[in-house]
Parts: sequence; structure tokens; C-alpha cells
Amino acid sequence: MSEVQVTLREDQDRVWRLLHSQQNEMIVTKSGRKMFPKLEYSVRGLAPNKLYAMMLHLEHSDDCRYKFTNGEWIKSGKAEPHKEPKKLWHPDGVRSGRDWIATPVCFDRIKITNTSDSTNASMIFLHSMNKYCPILSIFESQSETPMSIPQPSTRLVTSVRFDYTEFIAVTAYQNDAVIKIKVQNNPFAKGFREGGQGNRKRESPSTDESTTEESSASPKPKKCNKSSSVSPPIVPRFAQFPQFPTTPVMNPFLYTFPFFPQFPPQLPSNPFPFPVSFPFFSQLPFPTQAPVEKKPKEETEPEIDDV
Repeated sequence: MSEVQVTLREDQDRVWRLLHSQQNEMIVTKSGRKMFPKLEYSVRGLAPNKLYAMMLHLEHSDDCRYKFTNGEWIKSGKAEPHKEPKKLWHPDGVRSGRDWIATPVCFDRIKITNTSDSTNASMIFLHSMNKYCPILSIFESQSETPMSIPQPSTRLVTSVRFDYTEFIAVTAYQNDAVIKIKVQNNPFAKGFREGGQGNRKRESPSTDESTTEESSASPKPKKCNKSSSVSPPIVPRFAQFPQFPTTPVMNPFLYTFPFFPQFPPQLPSNPFPFPVSFPFFSQLPFPTQAPVEKKPKEETEPEIDDV
């Protein structure tokens, strides 16, 4: 087998070197932050038919703590005690050498955080103001399942470290030159490149001068005019019978007490404060109300045009 060669992708390698010239910084947050530039490796020299797994970890570059003073980073004491670095396997698991060579090996899911008790599998805890460097390790495996730790059946093929990928973990950028390089090369920093963070706000679509505010706005539902309601009008009782007056007629079966002269004289001539009908003495037959057909209720809400 030929010697294994590992390099960073050309476009990523250029940005890493630019940032290293200004002492690169990486933001760490409680919720985790992805690194920029990305770590995208190109691997050559693997046996096409053998199985391999890729692992990445971040280790301390030295035992010093840093501070930014007078426009530069200087050492300011001893770093926090080193712990065993967290090692993350590539999410693609174990693949053949042919597959690893065909596409770049990218660790873009990794996030760095300053929360030591984070249980997120993709989080790597870092101490702020400490310097770190990414390390890529390639293992040969006899198994087709991902490995959590190196097994007796695995063999370390190579371990690669690029000094120009070192960075200092910070909670806020200190060097303006680092900010400028990242803004110019980060495709997601378009709003900063076009005039600052204020221009990142979403602008409303432009309209012609002849376009009015009402025509440019989204269509609104039409208000329902109460006077033009389409509900059936209230029809007076027995209005469908023209031979009878439209005055409501009292139901005689509910009020069947006519006036009798034997009532005491102190009672009023009409003991009831409402009219009472006497169908038995009426010359007109009592009408029978014809059944009224129920019509389907019409929709009263106005239609709204599609937006």
C-alpha cells in the first residue's frame, strides 16, 4: 500500500492559512457553534477494498492561557487542566478506501461549546482563552459497523495535524482582522459584506410609482354589509293569506276564557291585558296555516379571492 496523504481542500486550506497569519479565533457558546472555516480533508493512498474509519478530536496546543492586549494575543498564565479530549467518529461510519478517496472527508456537524456538562454527541467542550488544534486519525477496520473506541481488530493508519489550523477559543472575537477574513470568505455572511448587519433585514418588495398602497397590499376579506344580508326576511304571521289581516292572531286554544257578565262588577270589562279571540262567534272560519317549506340556508360569508 502506498503512503497515505491527507490535505485540506484547496479553498479551505487558503482561508485557514490567512486566519493563521492573524492568530485564528473560534467562537464557543453554551448552545454550541460550528467552526469556520470547515475541516474538509482530501485523502489519498488508501487501499480501495479495505475498510476505514475517520476520527477527529481537538487537543491543546500548549499549556498556556491567552489574553488579547494591544492588538495581539499574549500568554497570561497556565491553561486549565487537560482532560482526555472527546473523539468523534465521522458520521459515515466505516467505508471502503475507494469511498473515502472519492469525496472529501468533512466534519461540518461538529460544534464547539463552553458547557462542560453538554450531552450532545456532536459537541466538543473547550476552555475559553485556550489554544487548540484539530487532529484527524484514520483507522483500518475489519468490521463494517462504526467504532466508539479502537478495537483489537482496528489499526491506526495515520494521524494528521496541521499547525496552521490552530485557533484560540473565545466567547467574542477580539481581532478585527479575523472578523474581516471570515466575513469575506463565509458564504453565510453576505449581509455583513453588503454594508453591515443592519442590511440583513428582509426588505419589502419594490413597487412601481403608480402602484398604490392598497393595490400592493395583500387582499383582505370583504366586510359583510348588514343591510344587504341574504338571510330570509321576517314574514308577518299569516301574510301568505291575503284574505286575513297581517295583525298576528292569538291562538284560541291557549286563551279560551271569554268574558262572562256574571263576573263581579268590580272587575274590568276585559280581565286580560291582551286581546282574546273568539273563534266560536266569528263568522270567518279559523285558517289553517299551510306548512312552510324549509329552504337550504345560503352562505352569508363573502368569498375571498386566492392570494
